[in-house]
Amino acid sequence: MKHLKYDDLVYRCEVLPNFQNTSEIQALSGFIGQDRAKKAVERAIKLKEKGFNIFVVGLSGTGRRTFTTSFLREKARQMCTPNDWVYVYNFSHPSEPIAIPLEAGGARRFKSDMSRLADESMEALEKLFEAEEYAAKKAELEDRYSKIKSQLWEELKEKAKQLGFSVQLTPTGVVTIPLRDGKPLTPEAFESLSDEIKEMFNENSRKLKHIIEGTLYKSRKVEREYKEKLGELDKYAALFTVGAIFDEVKSKYEGNLNVVRYLDQVKSDMLNNLTNLRSENEETRSAYKRRYSVNVVVDNSELTGAPVVYERNPTYSNLVGKVEYQSRAGMLFTDFTLIRAGALHKANGGFLILDAEHLLRNPYSWECLKRALLSEEITVENLESVLGVSNIISLRPQPIPFSAKVVLISTPRIYYLLYTLDEDFRKLFKIKSEFDWELSLTEENVEQYLRFISSNCRKFTPSSLDRAAVNRILWYSSRLAGSKEKLSMQLGEISGLIRESCSIASDSGANIVSETHVLQAIAAIEDRVSLVQSKYDTQIRNFDLMIETQGRKVGQVNGLTVLDLADHSFGVPVKITTKTHLGKPGVVDIQRAAQLSGKIHGKAVMILEGFFGERYARNVPLTLSASISFEQTYGIIEGDSASLAETIALISALSGVPVRQDIAITGSINQHGEVQPVGGVTEKVEGFHRACSLRGLTGSQGVILPSANAKNLILKEEVLESIKKGKFHIWTVENVDEALKIVTGREAGKMTKRGSYRKGSINYLVVEALKKAREISQDHKKTRKTKKRKTDASQN
Repeated sequence: MKHLKYDDLVYRCEVLPNFQNTSEIQALSGFIGQDRAKKAVERAIKLKEKGFNIFVVGLSGTGRRTFTTSFLREKARQMCTPNDWVYVYNFSHPSEPIAIPLEAGGARRFKSDMSRLADESMEALEKLFEAEEYAAKKAELEDRYSKIKSQLWEELKEKAKQLGFSVQLTPTGVVTIPLRDGKPLTPEAFESLSDEIKEMFNENSRKLKHIIEGTLYKSRKVEREYKEKLGELDKYAALFTVGAIFDEVKSKYEGNLNVVRYLDQVKSDMLNNLTNLRSENEETRSAYKRRYSVNVVVDNSELTGAPVVYERNPTYSNLVGKVEYQSRAGMLFTDFTLIRAGALHKANGGFLILDAEHLLRNPYSWECLKRALLSEEITVENLESVLGVSNIISLRPQPIPFSAKVVLISTPRIYYLLYTLDEDFRKLFKIKSEFDWELSLTEENVEQYLRFISSNCRKFTPSSLDRAAVNRILWYSSRLAGSKEKLSMQLGEISGLIRESCSIASDSGANIVSETHVLQAIAAIEDRVSLVQSKYDTQIRNFDLMIETQGRKVGQVNGLTVLDLADHSFGVPVKITTKTHLGKPGVVDIQRAAQLSGKIHGKAVMILEGFFGERYARNVPLTLSASISFEQTYGIIEGDSASLAETIALISALSGVPVRQDIAITGSINQHGEVQPVGGVTEKVEGFHRACSLRGLTGSQGVILPSANAKNLILKEEVLESIKKGKFHIWTVENVDEALKIVTGREAGKMTKRGSYRKGSINYLVVEALKKAREISQDHKKTRKTKKRKTDASQN
């Protein structure tokens, strides 16, 4: 047992170096601590095999995102810059655009080269077909085939004349007219001819029909041959015209077989569509220019090293990309130029950072990411197509190989849920990088922490903190960590405190931030989130919460609880009462019976029963029934930190020894009666001090807590001031007996070799109470048996 003094409780950073203000301290260039997390990330970078992606685990505010992003960017600058990627038209299967990789910066050049190639080629072709040389060769070809067709026509007319017919070529076809003495016969004249002559004309007409069909076949054949020769002429002339243009571009990309193959396909397509390229319809010409364009989906031209992409909104389309549509005349249209890259494309060859919770909140994003990691390729496919809910025919772009490291960032809860529920998760994220929430208070770590403070305050005005202000920030950091031996790694909270302290100092016209400004900032931060605490304080002041802070009572103890509201936690005293009576042996936890108790608290009550059995029921059975209640509590009671207070209240109820109401108790016990450390002791002490202050400090009030928790006490100035003046006290204990002595003023009493306790001690009184209860119970049983025998005898 120890009565803590003011000097025991004042916060001191023994390893704080000598300086006057933070302007003397070098700013931090890297990060504080987190060596474990850093080593894990470094190992993952070295492991190139599939599945060694990273899951960064840590509490919010520990610098997970900032550290991970900055560290990966530093490493990425030392890595090779990955390829650019483009999509081009697929001439064989237009709905399946082709993906082509190019060296970093090559995609932009290739797009420019192809745009220039299309413009120059179409311009050269236009000039070609307007040139006199081409016109002359075309006219020569036309004359040759016109003569052949004329000769066929003359031969037809001669054969028709021999058969007694003339032929005329009309828009509707070839018309035959019978001749008589070299003159055309009218229908009337033909009808006046003899049947024999008519039959002759009919026979010759049938012969002439076959001759005409043969001539027309030969004419069409000649026409086709003419078009083929004209096409060959056009292709030859076009090839000669654009060949040099293509050769120039091909020479720049001769090392990229995909580009060379694509250029050959473009040239072939141009030669096969010369008519459309010569069209006067600008829309047709623009369509072909679009066909020969290049869609750059990944451009690393301005990148140094590998990419580091932090996707803050990991929707399905933001990850894998999408195919967009344009509306034309009420219809949807798309092509390869409307393929858009996602974060997977942009991070390819580098690092992709995602918030795991955001990823899981977006439908199908997690499945999309797993599919890319497992297949090691990125397939651009709209979500509606994946789900099969769209009837629109869309593109199926060629997949792009994927080789980036994916980094997920989240809390431990999300990590363990994924690890437990998703088998693929274990295969894909084999590296766990854990961020610590606290830092040991060593000389080296304090030096780094000071550099962090210095670098933060330089962003604001005033840009410097004096030594006392820095010490107060370290006090606040240790308070967040819950230990004098630790500093909090919730760096976001510390940065916010520095920012607000600088603002307060600036408003007051100070040139340097002092401890007063930091204290004002801390008070302002707490004031914004302490509305519920103030309501509890009002209830304590008005005795609506019936907490006793003076006097003594039997079976009643002040326990301490912590209300955690996420953004603010504070201590509140609670009255714990116990009652004993004859009945079924055991301890009834009223909270548990009312289903207002958690499992840990239920376990603590069972440990309490074990302690009582070991201490008091070796020779005397537990014949009493006891009930324990947390008065005026209407929520779930969880934890074992009240088990010491419950034990003392129960011992008081059994022994009849009153307990001091000006003392609150916290701590858990084991079955040996040893007091174990608990959490939230700072908030608990301050909560009871606040209650005593509201009711009036008497000088005897205080708190009992486990000895192991002394290092966790980082108290506010008003509490320390009360302790310094002797108006408030803190005792630490190691076992139940020490706590009993403080709250009762009497020795608990040690067990003798005979298994009994010294007469007059508290333990002795408890045993005597149990003996008396046993005697009463036995007398009651005898009385019932006597009554039963008399009843049976009278009935017989």
